[in-house]
Amino acid sequence: MKRSFPLISISGSPSQRGESYGRQAAAQIALAIDIYRGEFQRRGMYWPEALRLAGEFLGTLRDYDPILSEEMEAIAHGADRSVQEIVLLNARTEVMFWKEKKARTVDIEQMIEECTSAVALPEATQDGHLLHGQNWDWNPACVDLAVVLEIRQDDAPDILTFVEAGQLARHGLNSEGIALTAMGLHSDRDYGRMGIPNPMIRRKMLGCRNLGEAMSVLTNSARSFSHCLILSHADGEAFSFETTPDEVYWLEPEDGILVHANHFKSTVAMAQLKDLNLGRSPDSLYRDSRVRRALKAAEGSISMETFRQVFSDEFGKPNSVLRHPAPRPGGMISATLATLIMDTTERIMWLAPTPFKNAHFTEYRLG
Repeated sequence: MKRSFPLISISGSPSQRGESYGRQAAAQIALAIDIYRGEFQRRGMYWPEALRLAGEFLGTLRDYDPILSEEMEAIAHGADRSVQEIVLLNARTEVMFWKEKKARTVDIEQMIEECTSAVALPEATQDGHLLHGQNWDWNPACVDLAVVLEIRQDDAPDILTFVEAGQLARHGLNSEGIALTAMGLHSDRDYGRMGIPNPMIRRKMLGCRNLGEAMSVLTNSARSFSHCLILSHADGEAFSFETTPDEVYWLEPEDGILVHANHFKSTVAMAQLKDLNLGRSPDSLYRDSRVRRALKAAEGSISMETFRQVFSDEFGKPNSVLRHPAPRPGGMISATLATLIMDTTERIMWLAPTPFKNAHFTEYRLG
């Protein structure tokens, strides 16, 4: 049977959006809480302690963005869960990195997601559209809690985002042509800071009307840990931002192509910090290189089908661009949960769940 991710549409005030989201995704949110309760315990943190730490984030989140905080709290009400549980679904990695500074008992490296992402600017594509895609690699059990969220807003751009249920945003695009994807990084600059949860930062970015505003949100938001975010605009711009709690490094496309996996590429970053992720995911080097070379070879004729083929690359299997279920160091099973391809010119998103089984894409259109 062909599988697709559920589409959840929400609109209205922040509280109305959150209430509707929580109600429609209640089953997936309950599953997410069950999965991460077990994951936290396996990493050395019991659920009551995780919830207590999540509660300490609430004041910071309300100060950062009262509107999104209101929506998050309404998600909890709609799903009949505690606010702390919804905060934790949005801040699970931040809680781990913050806690790690206090007591070196948490196996934090296994909370870092792996992904391979790419952008082809209009000058590099067959039809002059901007294409932006990613393979999302993570715990295979999480495929059952992922949804596509369509957000209709009266005072901000509409948004189409692929998320784990309960999160405010993850990867996606908006009606102004802005799109983003994110990849895990890990550096010696991480740990011990109460940063803003990444799903909240990404949702705030997708709520922007122009690229400069979205960049400003990223560069001016407090961060707990390192990660990379590719930000693009349908009119032909894209940047890769490698962020740590202290710094933001950026990379631009070459010949209309921009690719990033799970290691630092900025020469300044490599000179200033220690990349801790390569020991766990050395395949990041060839995943990045192979996607970049494949897109370069098709420069000028890149299409959605090109992206599909590139993200299906099995060189180095199971540690390939298309990752097959296999343990990482420490034992956590990781696999490509979804292939995401976006035509930001047309405001279209295609998603294929568990593409290592059989890649069947479903189209989701904004507007």
